Amino acid sequence: MKLPRFRAALPAVCSACLGLLPGAVQEGDGGSWEVPVGVRVVPGRVRPAVSWGAGPVSLQPSDGGREQYAPLLVPPGACLGLLQVWEGRWRVIPYDVLPDWLKDNDYLLHGHRPPMPSFRACFKSIFRIHTETGNIWTHLLGFVLFLCLGILTMLRPNMYFMAPLQEKVVFGMFFLGAVLCLSFSWLFHTVYCHSEKVSRTFSKLDYSGIALLIMGSFVPWLYYSFYCSPQPRLIYLSIVCVLGISAIIVAQWDRFATPKHRQTRAGVFLGLGLSGVVPTMHFTIAEGFVKATTVGQMGWFFLMAVMYITGAGLYAARIPERFFPGKFDIWFQSHQIFHVLVVAAAFVHFYGVSNLQEFRYGLEGGCTDDSLL
Repeated sequence: MKLPRFRAALPAVCSACLGLLPGAVQEGDGGSWEVPVGVRVVPGRVRPAVSWGAGPVSLQPSDGGREQYAPLLVPPGACLGLLQVWEGRWRVIPYDVLPDWLKDNDYLLHGHRPPMPSFRACFKSIFRIHTETGNIWTHLLGFVLFLCLGILTMLRPNMYFMAPLQEKVVFGMFFLGAVLCLSFSWLFHTVYCHSEKVSRTFSKLDYSGIALLIMGSFVPWLYYSFYCSPQPRLIYLSIVCVLGISAIIVAQWDRFATPKHRQTRAGVFLGLGLSGVVPTMHFTIAEGFVKATTVGQMGWFFLMAVMYITGAGLYAARIPERFFPGKFDIWFQSHQIFHVLVVAAAFVHFYGVSNLQEFRYGLEGGCTDDSLL
């Protein structure tokens, strides 16, 4: 046990924690304190006997009662958080003993991470099984996928593009939005148990990333769909940018991330995505339904929209865990389904846009008077 290093890592407010080391137990001071459940304080010696609660807590020896310890008062989350992170033996805890800032979905009853005021511990928890494991890995793997796709697209020879610089820029906007969205998402789900301040900061990045993905997705679609009609293309891009920036500004509101505003969050981003209905109708009316769904790849974009809307709806309604509380704590909860659908929808969008790009390449950049493409 590297006691000097451990002592140096503790702030002054946690001096009472040193009493938890073998040999002595001290009593804290200064009002009401709490102890989180499931924290093994000292290897093989003592364990907290109760969940979150105010007042003194009796620690029970794990050796059958041969040693006695005095009641202990511990600062909420701070000391034991450092002890459990230092020891690296934290255990998942039930929903009802989480601090308020970690309570998000009351239908997930078990398997939550305790507060862990250490980024190292948060990132190590990626390889543990808990309620956020699926949320982290679905978008971490998605991040790697789109990072690789983006690099491959940017490295394609210019001979496969009619206007290499412009086309790589519009594809780059899509990949930038996708990579930022997915990276902000998996980082948020990894570190949001660190502290309330860190949780609030990364949640704002997470929601901003969703807006960036939607905005980035519009760019290549509008570029190729209205290739021969620059004026409406510019108008639609401007509207999307204004709406997207507005959504990012709204996401900076602290209360936006609270469970009470779950439906509001889904509605804001759903509304941003549905703003594409107007250019879609414009394109379909101008080109005709058959050409829009074949050459214009509208079928793929419709599938993408269904995926996004379904994911947002399940997320807002918390389905399926709403109907089976405690049964989807670890896997197949609504947030994980939402994550999978987001990655799948983004890939479908990329496929559709790639087909549009090949169509434009086949025309060698030519335009006719009666076509938007």
